[in-house]
Amino acid sequence: MLRMTGAVEKPTAVTPNHRAPIGHVSQTVRPRGLKPAARWGRLASSGGLAATGFVAALACLLLAAPAPAATDASLFSRVDLTPLDRVAVQNDGRIRSFTSHALTNMRYVSGPRSINGQSPEFTYLDLMFRPERYRDEDIIYIKSKPLLQEIVTTLEGHGIDAERGAKILKTRLVAPSLLQRPAVTALLDLRATDLIRTAKFVDMIQSGLVVFRSDFLAGQLQIIPPPSGDRKTAWATPDALLGFGGPQSKPGEGFGLEDATENKLAQVWAALGNAWRAGNAEQINAKVAELADLLVAVSPDLYPSQRRLAMESWYFRNGSMTWVWYLYLASVIPLLMAVIYKWSGARAVGLVIFTLAFLLQTASIAIRWYVSGRWPNSNMFEAVTTSAWFGGVGALVIEYLVRRTAVRNLFALGSAVVSMAALMAVHFLPATLDSTLNNRMPALHDIWLYIHTNVIIWSYAVIGLAAVTALLYLAYRWIQIMRKGTIGVMRGLLLPVAVVALNVSAGRVLMEIVGGPNWGYREPTQQFLWFGVLGISAGLVLFEALEARRRRLEGATVERAASGGADALIRGGAGGSFLKPGAPTVAQVLDAGTMVSMEVAFIMLWSGVVMGAIWADHAWGRPWGWDPKETFALNTFIIFLVLVHVRLKVKDKGLWTAALAVVGFEVMMFNWIVINFIVVGLHSYA
Repeated sequence: MLRMTGAVEKPTAVTPNHRAPIGHVSQTVRPRGLKPAARWGRLASSGGLAATGFVAALACLLLAAPAPAATDASLFSRVDLTPLDRVAVQNDGRIRSFTSHALTNMRYVSGPRSINGQSPEFTYLDLMFRPERYRDEDIIYIKSKPLLQEIVTTLEGHGIDAERGAKILKTRLVAPSLLQRPAVTALLDLRATDLIRTAKFVDMIQSGLVVFRSDFLAGQLQIIPPPSGDRKTAWATPDALLGFGGPQSKPGEGFGLEDATENKLAQVWAALGNAWRAGNAEQINAKVAELADLLVAVSPDLYPSQRRLAMESWYFRNGSMTWVWYLYLASVIPLLMAVIYKWSGARAVGLVIFTLAFLLQTASIAIRWYVSGRWPNSNMFEAVTTSAWFGGVGALVIEYLVRRTAVRNLFALGSAVVSMAALMAVHFLPATLDSTLNNRMPALHDIWLYIHTNVIIWSYAVIGLAAVTALLYLAYRWIQIMRKGTIGVMRGLLLPVAVVALNVSAGRVLMEIVGGPNWGYREPTQQFLWFGVLGISAGLVLFEALEARRRRLEGATVERAASGGADALIRGGAGGSFLKPGAPTVAQVLDAGTMVSMEVAFIMLWSGVVMGAIWADHAWGRPWGWDPKETFALNTFIIFLVLVHVRLKVKDKGLWTAALAVVGFEVMMFNWIVINFIVVGLHSYA
């Protein structure tokens, strides 16, 4: 997540008692890790820039009066920026494609939204060449809904109409000029003091106000490689050719660019800027293509391969391939039919679609690995998508091993649901699960990253598989209750509602306890209501559990119908024929599928925790420190430890197994989401 530092003449870190005022953001605040223009490399040549060429290019840029553009939408539709797919940018410690660079910077400005339907590449250049168009346009994304509501309320009290306020609430985009009004800056300065709930959202707004500036974007555009081919030399920006970066970025000795090449680059860049301001699409297209050719020719040996740049651009232009969730969704329907009706045709169709989705996700993982030069498991986007992919690998292997048993189809179905949910999360929550490629944090440069992290996220995927079959088992038992007459129907309808209410209310109450980032439920009345819902739903679930126990003791057969599939698997099923399709009951099949997944997850989770302790001892000098992430990883393991052994004592093995599998999944998700995004600890970056 982007954080901010302040700077007064010289950059200084922001502390709770020293934070740059919002109103002065353009002079004093910059995103952490993004260097100011005055530090971005020097452009030099052995002989210096030819005086006539430099003066001509400088005069061309300064004196050309930009004519008003035609229609901006028309310009966007007529401009062809595909040659920039061949252009590389050195930034944030890595060399990436221009498309990736533009997307990364525009995420700081407009978040997951596109501005006027424009591509990130076009918006980046338009902000740089025509910044005046955007000062009064809604382009800064506000992630926090409560903070956005406060901003709109403040603005409505200082001049904007209700219609504009409603539009802002709908799009979550606010104009920079509105955010820099005194009343809003005072509000943001106040909210910046709440380090737990709102400070990080204010920092995001500050980031957007910095990044959208034309001088910042121009200073980030390090697209001129050193002709020497030295990988340690910083790349230069086009503005440095024209002397616009301040004294430190003026041409000097050491860069090694020939006078003719330097002069040509300056002229093309100046002409591109003039054409863009004039709205001359034909001239823009010509200069973009010419600029791309010149940049590649400066240092062919140092320049990344065109194949890699094109692949990176394609990957991000296609939404990081998160749309594969549609195929996983399509595979769920036939696989579910295969589980319920045992249709061989549905199984074949489901496996074909599932395999196609898995292959596309494999391609996505491979592209990201190839482009970044590292295995994708270093941030939350990569952890979620790679975990789902690991689940697919495990599901296909298990499906092959159990292809002649009654539990076939369950693992492919579980993996399809888990992968669909994971890819839906990264697809619909791009502001939270950011797909942009960044360098790995220094703390993660360790071989144990590949060992510990991969085992843990794989175990999470297997836990998800177990939760799917456990939910199917609980649904089957619910249907059995529904068949018990009027009272049974009423209880059958009430139980799932109570379970859902219990989960939701428990989550809300938990957010209050851990002090989440302004969840909007801090009023006493709202707190009372949520605690009330929690108490009532917990009481209903407890009553249902006690009632089920009473009926079982009285000899009722509803719960006894499912005696435990894993137990039947060990004993060979009814008459030793469990491995024959159709022999066991539905409950036994679902329970057996849950237990297979749970036992695999138990082993992997335990191994991952032990490996994490080894890594912690290697990195921090102690194997265990009760960090929040460590603590809840242990809690998750304890639940599965109880689950594996509880079957030895309880009579209704299937029900207990399914219930604990779902609870274990919820604890795992709490550990993965809340601990990473809300609770501060040594693992907060993971």
